[in-house]
Amino acid sequence: LWTLEKPYLYTLKVYTFKNGEVTDSDTVRIGFRNCKFTPDKGFFLNGKPTKIHGVCMHHDMGIFGAAINYSVLHRQIEIMHGMGVNSIRTSHNPPAPELLDICDEMGILVMDEMFDEWRIPKVENGYAQYFDEHAESDAVAIIRRDINHPSVFMWSIGNEVEEQRVEDGARTAQFLTDICHREDRTRPTTTGLNIIPAAENNGFFDAVDLVGLNYKPHYYQKYHEKYP
Repeated sequence: LWTLEKPYLYTLKVYTFKNGEVTDSDTVRIGFRNCKFTPDKGFFLNGKPTKIHGVCMHHDMGIFGAAINYSVLHRQIEIMHGMGVNSIRTSHNPPAPELLDICDEMGILVMDEMFDEWRIPKVENGYAQYFDEHAESDAVAIIRRDINHPSVFMWSIGNEVEEQRVEDGARTAQFLTDICHREDRTRPTTTGLNIIPAAENNGFFDAVDLVGLNYKPHYYQKYHEKYP
């Protein structure tokens, strides 16, 4: 099994045939593990209770810029792993494939985050201008690209989106959750909520599998009791 202590990986060779001849092939690394979230005892990995010690990792290479430099990225994650990190939230965008490869190898769980913005813009040139046309196809592309990584254990459909404030905002959350469930029946959805209790009142808490609260620890006990 793939575990945090021994992240065992297999190499899967895939072939397509036509009239008995190989027309294409690919090599995919996979791992086998079981993830389970429980209301009262927390998260279990392969039946073992596991505390999630996570960080938000922005796509930033410092002076190296945003283009992926594998050795720099590996060093970043190696340092965090050495200080006890066993989980990364890819804030607030889909991760580079190289990051997932490294997390597969090191035994680090990943919250794979898709969007920082939905229909209501946060900034002038943000994703809102593309959401209606591309949100579904982008979400599908992300899930299908990342689904074989054993490190990915939940999908985050958004971060602090402005739809928390509006009456029908949860409809978009449900729309994205439904896409995730259609494409992947094994992983739960979550979203980073920070406008409390507005997000609860308009149905956001019911539109995801795992209620995600950014900051505001004084709400944790209350909402755990209401939405275990």
